[in-house]
Amino acid sequence: MLRQFICAMFIISLFLCPIVQAQEKEEIIGTTNASLVGAIEQNNWKKALEISRRVSTDHPENEMAAYVADLAADVLEDRTQIQLTGFDFPFSDPAALKSLRSWAETTLSKFPKSANIIILNGMLASPKAGGDIEIFVEYFEKAAAIAPKNVYILAGLGSAYGAQGKLDRAVQTLEKAIAIRPTSAAHTNLGVAFLLQNKISEAEVHLKKAIELDDQDSAAWFNFGSYYLGLGRMQDAKQPLETAVSLAPKNLNARWNLGGVYFNTKQKILAIGQLKEMIKIAPESPMGKQAQQMMSQLGE
Repeated sequence: MLRQFICAMFIISLFLCPIVQAQEKEEIIGTTNASLVGAIEQNNWKKALEISRRVSTDHPENEMAAYVADLAADVLEDRTQIQLTGFDFPFSDPAALKSLRSWAETTLSKFPKSANIIILNGMLASPKAGGDIEIFVEYFEKAAAIAPKNVYILAGLGSAYGAQGKLDRAVQTLEKAIAIRPTSAAHTNLGVAFLLQNKISEAEVHLKKAIELDDQDSAAWFNFGSYYLGLGRMQDAKQPLETAVSLAPKNLNARWNLGGVYFNTKQKILAIGQLKEMIKIAPESPMGKQAQQMMSQLGE
């Protein structure tokens, strides 16, 4: 049963599509709002509240800032159970997700050429949010047509193609993004794409490069550790996955994979600790329930 558990543990993410920063000055949703979304993605709600309140004061017409200010205040006061770690959609609060979708769709109808709003709608239509991969890709392609040299859009589009199984196209798109400007997200996604093509050495090069570019990127550490876990190199996987969890404590995938490493290195107490944390963080989520099931199988 333990061997089956370890095999089930391995998760590597292909949904590392960063919400983009606007490059065009005329876009309604600009760099400040991209910072807001980035803060939410990192579960840094204190930062999100700080930015959104400042922006709301200076620019009261900014609907997104006002929305995030209310949302962040709720989260910090524990009035909701929103989880948004490494683009693990949906929010655990369905009402909040519905509200954000409604706002994003309405705003897109007002500003159809805003790349950021297009991407946000894409993420809210992603398979991880219960949506459809084809629609998800369409949004990213539309955003890339508007801003063809935006490396964040290209990194997201590349990962979207990878999720479709179009690995050659994913590699081509991600290499284009890196040629424009190397980013941690693009290198991480390219590493994952190469891994799925069974190009192990190429995958390792790019996963390492992602961390060199941004050693605070939890997704880069997560995928690097998961890469080693998939190869059965448990000792090598341990430190990257521990780092991923320390940077993003609510990332259930990282905790799940780290638990797999602990079990396979005969550290059962630490492994159970990861399962318990998953249940504590999001007991009603699919992974929270999976952790509960595993605890039952282990007699805990």
